Amino acid sequence: MKLLSGMDQIRQLPAYRQRRFERFYHTQYRSRVLPLFADVYLAIAFIGTLLFLGGLALNPDAPDVFGIYLIYTAILSGLIVAHRFTRLRRAAPTIVYLVFFNMAAFSYLGYMTTGASLAPIVGLFFFISSVGIITLSLLHTSLIILINLTLLVLSTFVAVDSDQVTETLIGILTNWLILMCLVVAPLSAWFLSQFLRNLLALQFLLRDRNRQLSRTLETLKSTEERLAQEQKHQALSHMAKGLLHEIMNPLNCASQAVDFASSVNRDPELADALADASTHQKRIADIVSDLIEFSRPVPEHHLETADLGKLVSTATRFCQHQLRDVELQTDIRDGTTVPCYPSALTQVFVNLLLNGVSAVSKNQRPGKIEITAETSDSAHRIMIRDNGQGIAPDDIKRLTDPFYSTSDTPDNLGLGLSICQTIMRHHKGNMSITSEPGQWTQVTLTLPRTAAPHAG
Repeated sequence: MKLLSGMDQIRQLPAYRQRRFERFYHTQYRSRVLPLFADVYLAIAFIGTLLFLGGLALNPDAPDVFGIYLIYTAILSGLIVAHRFTRLRRAAPTIVYLVFFNMAAFSYLGYMTTGASLAPIVGLFFFISSVGIITLSLLHTSLIILINLTLLVLSTFVAVDSDQVTETLIGILTNWLILMCLVVAPLSAWFLSQFLRNLLALQFLLRDRNRQLSRTLETLKSTEERLAQEQKHQALSHMAKGLLHEIMNPLNCASQAVDFASSVNRDPELADALADASTHQKRIADIVSDLIEFSRPVPEHHLETADLGKLVSTATRFCQHQLRDVELQTDIRDGTTVPCYPSALTQVFVNLLLNGVSAVSKNQRPGKIEITAETSDSAHRIMIRDNGQGIAPDDIKRLTDPFYSTSDTPDNLGLGLSICQTIMRHHKGNMSITSEPGQWTQVTLTLPRTAAPHAG
């Protein structure tokens, strides 16, 4: 049956996942399914008892058993309250046994006082027919049936003469209604327990696949972002090659012409204009060089082992003028070495320090930059943290995009962090940025402890 195919799929899973399913099944079975089924049954039993009491009260010819059934109803009400608000709810199917014994006590009391009349125990057998549905257990259903048959035999010995016991029992047990109740109970228990196992198996498989789909979706999203970055790199690579050919050659010629003009010029005003022209030509050359560095797929030299503390010290010397009004703290263990391209990694530190200086310069409080390093079994983590203005969450997502910048400075091309990201990619590492707007920003660089070969 297609509806009952859940367990077939579970059996095809590895052993550890089958054990996970068994734990999942028992948790759902004991803590959710059985208490819910017991709630439904107790509600139906209580409503049925109230209707029965109402019938007794309205029927003047009914036997005088109203007081007895009122006691029975009070006990049933107590069991309902206990099942709802105590640990009894988690001790399934204890409530089924308690309700059974309560019902059996009053049913067999009526059975004995009426001389083995069938009417007082019909309701009890109806209850037994539903035990399989309530407990979903063939074991508990069979046990309750066995206890009930034992009570039936003992009560019959009390209710009738010994020579009539066998005939009375045969008459009761061959009654089609009683017989159907005894047959339906174990069959429903077996079928519904199998149905529940298969149903929970399908739920388990669905949840498992949903988790796999969620992980796959996250992987696809990260892959999509990486591919988008790669496409930007490729586009810039083509553009950089064009710029190198189309701009650098005429720019070099123009620079040489300006240098020659400066060397022969004697006019002070013209000298200022030539100096400005030379400055802007150098600016153009720097922009093109940044684009070329950004677009380069892999460096042309090999990784070296360098002292991390010395690289940071070199970067701080390069930024010494900008850092003069900023408190700089470093916490890097002596002798920490990393496989890297030293000049490129130093450029990363320089860019991040300059960004930090720019951020803290907007503060009313004293500026502070902290550089710390941690080492695990597989990677080095370098954190550069400033107490500047912070960055909005929407801006963080775009900070490493080429030509994107949160700075209003005209000279800021928006390639600094993009180049840092590219350099980290060359190192088979990564760069992440976190921030609390108005409080701080932290850039975390992660570098592998051992050199990984380039993919080509």
